[in-house]
Amino acid sequence: MNQTVKRIVDILFQDTVENDETRALHEELMNNCQEHYQDLISRGLSEDEAVAEVVESLKGMKDVIGQYPKKTSGPSSFSEDQEEDEGKCFVFNGADMLKVETKDQDITVNPSADGAIHVWCDDAAGVKAELVDGEVRVTGQKSEKVSAAFQFPEGEEVSISGILNMVGKAIRNMVPNIQGGPPITIEVPDGQMKEIELNSRSGDIECCCAMARKMTVRSTSGDVTLQPETEKTAEKMIVSTVSGEAEVHGSALEAEVSSMSGDVTVDGVFETLEMKSTSGEVEFNGSVMEVNASAISGDVSLTIENTTVKQIAGKSTSGDVEIYLPRGLRSVHAECATVSGDCCSRVSDAGMNAEVQIRAKSISGDVTVE
Repeated sequence: MNQTVKRIVDILFQDTVENDETRALHEELMNNCQEHYQDLISRGLSEDEAVAEVVESLKGMKDVIGQYPKKTSGPSSFSEDQEEDEGKCFVFNGADMLKVETKDQDITVNPSADGAIHVWCDDAAGVKAELVDGEVRVTGQKSEKVSAAFQFPEGEEVSISGILNMVGKAIRNMVPNIQGGPPITIEVPDGQMKEIELNSRSGDIECCCAMARKMTVRSTSGDVTLQPETEKTAEKMIVSTVSGEAEVHGSALEAEVSSMSGDVTVDGVFETLEMKSTSGEVEFNGSVMEVNASAISGDVSLTIENTTVKQIAGKSTSGDVEIYLPRGLRSVHAECATVSGDCCSRVSDAGMNAEVQIRAKSISGDVTVE
C-alpha cells in the first residue's frame, strides 16, 4: 500500500462522521485508488506522476463525500481558515467506550458537560481520533514534516482543498519528527462509559471522570492518577506504571494497582484489591473485603475502615508492614512473622477458623497489626 495515496484518501474523510456507510465508502475508495496507483506505476509512470494522477481522479469525490454529515466542533476546535497547528477537536456522540494510545504525550480525562466525547489537542498533527463500533479510538501522533522535495501550499489547511491544489506536484514520503507530541485532553460522559483504556509510554495520565465499568490505565515511565469527581464503582480496574507513581481514589469490585519503582497509593471502596511495588511504598486507606499488598524494598501500610473485611495480606522483603484495623472487629486470626525485625500484634486471636484472616510478613522490617 502506498502511504502517500493512503494519506490523501484519509484526508478526504477526516471531517466526515464515521458510520457503516461512510466506512464502506472509505474502504472502497482506498482500494480503488491503490489499484489505480499500481496500474499507473506498471504503465511506466514515476511515483510522483502516479500520485498526481490519483489526486486528479479524486476531484469529483469532494462533492460526493461532502453530502455526508460532518463532525461537529467543540469550543476549542479550529475553523476552516485557521492554521492546522493551532489545535484540533473531535466530538463523538453515542459512544460508550474509549481507547487511547500515545508514546510521549500526557493524557487528561475529565467529565463532559453535554454527554458527548470530546478530544482536544493543541497541535492538530498531534492526535488522531475515530469512532469504530461504538468505541472512540484516540492515537497520539508524532508531528510530521514533508521532505525538502515538496512543500504544502503556504497558509492552507491540510484538507482535500489543499490536496487538489497539489495536482501535478511531487508528493514525497513523510519523515517523522523526533519531537514529542503535545498533551491530549478528553472529556467523556460522566457515569455512562462501559470501558476506558488509557495507555502512554512516557506521558503522565490523569483521569478525573467517573469510573467506567472497566478501567485500564497504563504508563511506562509516567505517573498515573485516578481521582473521579463523581462516585461510581468500576467492575474491573487495572492501573499500572513501571517507573512512575500510581495513585487511585475511587471504588471498584476488583482492582489491581502496581508500580515497579514508584509508590502505590489507594483509597476508596473495593471488594478485592491487589497492590504491589518493587521499590516504592504501598499504602491503602478505605474499605475492602479482600486485600493483598506487597513490596520488595518499600513499606506496606494498610488502614481498614470496614468491619466486614475478610482477608488482609501484607508483605515486604526489607520494609515495614503495618495493618490498622477498625474498632468493633471481632473473630480475627493474625499470622505475623519477621526474620530480623520486631513483630507486634495487638488483636485478640480467635483461631484458624476466625472470620477475618490476616497475614503480615517481612524479612528485615517490622510487622505491626493493631
